[in-house]
Amino acid sequence: MFPTDTVYGIGCSAACAASVTRVFRAKHRDPLRPLPVFVSDILGVLPWVEPSTRLMARRLASVFWPGALTIVVNVGGSGIHTQPPPYPEASSIGFRVPRHAGLLRLLSNGLVMAQTSLNESGQRVIESLDMPGAVPLLEQADLILDSRQRPEGQPSTVVGLAEGSWTMLREGSISFADVAAALVEEAL
Repeated sequence: MFPTDTVYGIGCSAACAASVTRVFRAKHRDPLRPLPVFVSDILGVLPWVEPSTRLMARRLASVFWPGALTIVVNVGGSGIHTQPPPYPEASSIGFRVPRHAGLLRLLSNGLVMAQTSLNESGQRVIESLDMPGAVPLLEQADLILDSRQRPEGQPSTVVGLAEGSWTMLREGSISFADVAAALVEEAL
């Protein structure tokens, strides 16, 4: 459990399928809903990104990362788990670089973290660790991190990239217009 720049989160190493399973169990999350992944920077993402979407991914990252934008791309041979077994390694991943100094230090050593909001799946996001509903989740954690940097409370915007096109999958703190403007600038 840890604070992010957007909301409190729960996560684990995306390289460990057993840990990903624990996150799904703790949240009672539908195994068909993959977890997004935190990385330290765009360089941590590019090796997996298909060539047809690299330019758009670079542009969005240069404008919005670190920050509240999750970029979903198709990947190949990732070795990353975003769903519990029996699901295979992820073939499509939502990557994000959080704007949180503590998390960035943790990620800077190459950790790729499968993560999601701290709440029971389908329930309201937990905005502070003393809220009702936090205790059952906190009791399942191996490690709880907190900091003076509090989450802003609004989830990330999620954008899907594929072969020269993009789709807004969820509008959060970054608007459709801001994403579109960043990608138009890239095309110029």
